Amino acid sequence: NYRVLFNLCNYLNERVPFTGLSTAELFRRFMRSLDRERILLFVVLDEVDFLVKVSGDDVLYKLTRINPELHNARVSIVGITNDLNFVEYLDPRVKSTLGEEELVFRPYTTSELTDILNERAKMAFYDGVLDESVVPLCATLAAREHGDARRALDMLRVAGEIAEREGASKVVEDHVRRAYKEIEKDRVVEVLKSMPLHTKLVVVAIYKLRRRKSEAITGEIYETYKGLCKRISVDELTQRRISDLINELDMLGIVNARVMSKGRYGRTKVVKLAISERALIEGLKSDPRVAWLLQD
Repeated sequence: NYRVLFNLCNYLNERVPFTGLSTAELFRRFMRSLDRERILLFVVLDEVDFLVKVSGDDVLYKLTRINPELHNARVSIVGITNDLNFVEYLDPRVKSTLGEEELVFRPYTTSELTDILNERAKMAFYDGVLDESVVPLCATLAAREHGDARRALDMLRVAGEIAEREGASKVVEDHVRRAYKEIEKDRVVEVLKSMPLHTKLVVVAIYKLRRRKSEAITGEIYETYKGLCKRISVDELTQRRISDLINELDMLGIVNARVMSKGRYGRTKVVKLAISERALIEGLKSDPRVAWLLQD
């Protein structure tokens, strides 16, 4: 949230420190600059679902209520997300003032991704360097996962970097498959690094339970999580909130969670890690609050 407001202030040439101010003060300066410039500002938030999951929807709450407080300017918001259910996760106060109009863009097809990659490949690679199967494979793998053009381009780039590191004269299918695995690992690590503390503690709890069995139920995870909170002297969240965090981890692909019926005892979630131990440790080791919890 601070970084979003910091970037908005910078765009309006409002000098603010990278850290040190309260978000309320940052927002006040942003509003002052808007009125001074007398502009209609479109704020485009790419991957807005990730922003909300990591930092909460406070900045959206403020932006959706800013126009009545402005005298000489107006703000419109464009949020870009791959999650069709994103709005359902927002605080009711945000949803009530969002007044959104949804535009749904279908995923790129394999054929469309192939065309995009071929155009970029002409600029990035010498003639004859790419094996004829490389671009179709990048397009197929990316189309299989939501038709993401950026994902396809990253795959082609990393495949080329792997081939270059190895001194290969040509980029081949094997380089693409290795690039696919490398990109997936990097994505997971970055997601883990940016998570709030309590989400990290839930991941650690699931990791510890996995040492005893491959799957764990919500109650077991919550009890382990409470023990971790006690060890680092932080107040635990409610079990309902932890259940919400498990749902978020499921959406991010960090865990797999499924609902299991327990007959007359109701239902519970059965959860297991969906990432490698290596990626988990790599993503959490930079946070000293949780890194030492992984060692015992």
